Amino acid sequence: MTNVNPPESVPEGQKTKYRGLYGKCIEHKLDTFPEQSKREDLLEEISVQRRHRKLISYSIFPFVQERPAGYKFFTAEPLEELGVPNFDFLLWNLDGKVIFGEAKSSIPASADTVVNQLKERKEIAEKHKEHIENEYLGSEIDHMEFVVSTYVNHGDKIAKAIIEQGAEFITWVVDAHHDELWIRQARPTSFPDNLDADEPDAMLEELDRRHTHDVSSLNAELDRIKTSLGQADVLPTAIIVDQLRAVVQARRVVGRHPCVDRTDIETYVSNSSLNYTEERVEGIVDDLIEAGKRINFLSEWDDERADLKLVSNYTAKDDLEQVLENKWIDWRVEGMKDNLRDQCEERITAELGRQRQLDEFDMDVPAKETEEKSQ
Repeated sequence: MTNVNPPESVPEGQKTKYRGLYGKCIEHKLDTFPEQSKREDLLEEISVQRRHRKLISYSIFPFVQERPAGYKFFTAEPLEELGVPNFDFLLWNLDGKVIFGEAKSSIPASADTVVNQLKERKEIAEKHKEHIENEYLGSEIDHMEFVVSTYVNHGDKIAKAIIEQGAEFITWVVDAHHDELWIRQARPTSFPDNLDADEPDAMLEELDRRHTHDVSSLNAELDRIKTSLGQADVLPTAIIVDQLRAVVQARRVVGRHPCVDRTDIETYVSNSSLNYTEERVEGIVDDLIEAGKRINFLSEWDDERADLKLVSNYTAKDDLEQVLENKWIDWRVEGMKDNLRDQCEERITAELGRQRQLDEFDMDVPAKETEEKSQ
């Protein structure tokens, strides 16, 4: 019999029966729960986020370190605060030109789904142009361009889908092996119907115009420009385990205790994200600390030397990141098991409730009617 506290709705006389039925239910569910495959799925989720974060970092690095054609990295996830689909990064130059960029570390079998998603985000960005001007840039936007960044092995695939749909997105590709970023064009298998040209040469010229930047010097500077990692570690829409890397990066070691101050996390988030408001940074840090405590990775420390302690016997960053991933996976798996427990509780409570209603119904049947039923 399972030692579980039945819900208050279960009458005292049915509590023993509840425990027996609940025990059989949860035993069956836990025996058939595919824990190993769930853990593998969560590891893949972490891996996908890591690849995405790296691609964003590769994409914006040249615009953080230098200013190709006057463009600089302005912020990650513009419009994120509105809760609408948004791009991964925003670039801006002082002439009023902006570039919205979306990073795609993998492309599905049908690249058209990615193009359709980009179209939706482009419409949203255009709709909120005034918000971006007022809340982000403090000046008017003169020209907007849209970029999809991907790894070199996916470049042709997404570029062809963009061209064949007649969409106007510029494809950037990242060669992570050589730490390079450049514009890569692909030739379509057929010309889109909405080209304002009839002759093949003119049609190709228009395609070139659509899929390269209006600022010609930017096209030249993005010809295998050198790039690197390390510029976009904190993204609000990333899974929380990926966001919590900020805590690992901001941590210090006191004695043999990995620990961190709130101000250190705030500084790291602010430096990584760039141009987030003070209020937005504070909100991200609140969420990080709360999540860290929830998965038992952070705890309050009754030591005046630091605000928080990392719950680990390790101190090195690589080891702490592994501890973080393990704790997050354990927490997610336990959450799945809790869901199974809730299902059993609802099921058994409902069954006992139905049985009680039947018993009460039988008790209310007149004696004569009961006798007739038994004949």
